[in-house]
Amino acid sequence: MIPARAETPAAYAGDAGRLAALTSYGLPGTPGDGTFDGLIRLATEACAAPVGMITLVAAERQWFKARIGFEKAETGLDRSICVHALPETDALVIPDLTRDPRTRDNLAVTGPSAFRFYAGAPLRSACGHGLGTVCVIDRAPREGGLTRSQADLLRGLADQVMALFEARRTLLAREEEAAGLRASAAFLHSVLAASPDCIKVLDLEGRLDFMNGPGLVAMDVEDFATIHGAYWPRFWAGPSEDEARAAVARAAAGGEGRFEGWARTLRGVVKYWDVSVTPIRGGDGRPERLLAVSRDRTTERQASVRLTALTRLGDDIRNMAEADSVSALAAATAGETLGLSRAAYGAVDRAESGIDFQRDWTRPGQRSVVGRHRYADYGRYIDDLRRGETVVIADVRTDPRTAASLDALRRFDISALVNVPAMAGDHLDGVLCLHESGPRAWTAEEVAFAKAVADRTRLALMRIGAEEQRQLRTHEVGHRLKNLLAMVQAIATQTLRSADDLTGASEVLAGRLAGLGQSYDLLLDGELATSPIRDVVTRALHLHADASGRFDVSGPEILVGGQVALSLSLMLHELATNAAKYGALSNVTGRVAVEWRVREAGGGARLRLAWIERGGPPVSPPKRKGFGTRLIERGLAGQVGGEVTLAYEPEGFAFTIEAPLAAFRSENAVQDDAPAQAVSTPF
Repeated sequence: MIPARAETPAAYAGDAGRLAALTSYGLPGTPGDGTFDGLIRLATEACAAPVGMITLVAAERQWFKARIGFEKAETGLDRSICVHALPETDALVIPDLTRDPRTRDNLAVTGPSAFRFYAGAPLRSACGHGLGTVCVIDRAPREGGLTRSQADLLRGLADQVMALFEARRTLLAREEEAAGLRASAAFLHSVLAASPDCIKVLDLEGRLDFMNGPGLVAMDVEDFATIHGAYWPRFWAGPSEDEARAAVARAAAGGEGRFEGWARTLRGVVKYWDVSVTPIRGGDGRPERLLAVSRDRTTERQASVRLTALTRLGDDIRNMAEADSVSALAAATAGETLGLSRAAYGAVDRAESGIDFQRDWTRPGQRSVVGRHRYADYGRYIDDLRRGETVVIADVRTDPRTAASLDALRRFDISALVNVPAMAGDHLDGVLCLHESGPRAWTAEEVAFAKAVADRTRLALMRIGAEEQRQLRTHEVGHRLKNLLAMVQAIATQTLRSADDLTGASEVLAGRLAGLGQSYDLLLDGELATSPIRDVVTRALHLHADASGRFDVSGPEILVGGQVALSLSLMLHELATNAAKYGALSNVTGRVAVEWRVREAGGGARLRLAWIERGGPPVSPPKRKGFGTRLIERGLAGQVGGEVTLAYEPEGFAFTIEAPLAAFRSENAVQDDAPAQAVSTPF
């Protein structure tokens, strides 16, 4: 725990937690080391100071790990200036020690040493304790203090010293590695290797002279000799090369160059770097070489780009009304942000075996996948998607799910892929497909981004679907009101046409209108229990039955689910209404046959239901397709995934729908799979 700022420096120095942290490094009392001597020499040369020290502050004394221009190896705290820098979060600079109330009475200022200027960067442990300083001292005051680059170098050297201390603490636990790290050159390299940054030394023209181990790894360099002397700015891409040239020029002139940009490694991997270029000064204070420190910010940069892309996607699709536009924008967002070959969002059929792409996004030169595709043609991972699991394949050649489907994948230049499922409950509704033309080690962040894009797309499509359903229900209410009035008129006309007297007609008409009201109550409730299909058919057609029996109903006994029953009732009601207005029920001679049959097909049993009109007025195709026709075509078909046929033959209108038998049944229906006995009933 970081000690609170004490009232006196001595109190801070004596904090038990700080002393424990200092002891854990095993530093006090250890002999001097050339590595530290080199670092402090760099500090004094860069800052043009005669005295420099790496100081460690104990409870009652300060001890010098390295020193230049000062003979004693340690002093009491009454001669310590560094003790004032321990609690500081940044470098402590005192231009004139004789004027600062903290130091003007210090023996190092009033005694033979006669120090006048001090600048020290605190050495801070990982847990925040101030252990000591890297400091430079002059015997003449400096009103201007340090330059920015000198201060940055002092801080940087403090970071390097702490990295060295951390390395030493690790070495204490690994004595077998200590022998190889005691030599000053190897020890210095270990400090540089402890840094995650790519650290380079350049000549004043910007040519590479040195690169630390982590930097070689980060830049995919196997042998530094292959790039020694190379012009460093040429590693940068586009405008970043000009920024690198400018940074070199500023540092060579004694300033600091900073920029951020993209650079390719020797293997072509693009990374985003935060770069600082500063001068390494000689004894005369002028730049001799340049220190370039590059920190890999690729992860942060990509995270920022992805977050921006997701935010923009959410804003753009919020008000979109077309499903295809949403899918296209989602694909473009994923493809452009991740730098893919192709991206597409497709709708999965109800059998969950195929996918339909209306639009896609492709890199220039890549083939489009717009159209219908069978998942079985491209690998064995559809079951993963059905379970809601994201499919991530780095190389289709080696993954067992795709290795046998390479010919189909090569047609679209797919070498790596990610498929993110969009679930509607426990049903696979859509998939976001990402393709790459070469093998790709997909990162967890890339997969998470793809999932976020798919999730936003699914929610937008759900919103559009809900709005379409709302509009459909609104149109349906209006259409059904018109049909209700037409039905009332048709019932009245047929009742009065066959009535012998008005009293009898009134009673019959009243009964039929009451039945019509009961039927509409059933439809408006929106819930029908699992029922035999015959009951659903006869109940839906009851309002149109007259004494002579105008309907012939036949087919095997089959249970249908509640939602299917409601859709079937609405469809039959619409067909009967149209027949009463224009077809076989608009006169006194026409008849309607309602038939259903079960047949075995390659994919399982299928149910075919037909509505056939005969004996009515001559039929001709309608000039335009109204809402009622669309409801007949899409209502039940959308519920069971069926195929619909409408035939406008002169002798009478005919309608058929065929779909898997399983789609008609409810989940909890118990139905014998043995062939059913067909029953024919006129009424």
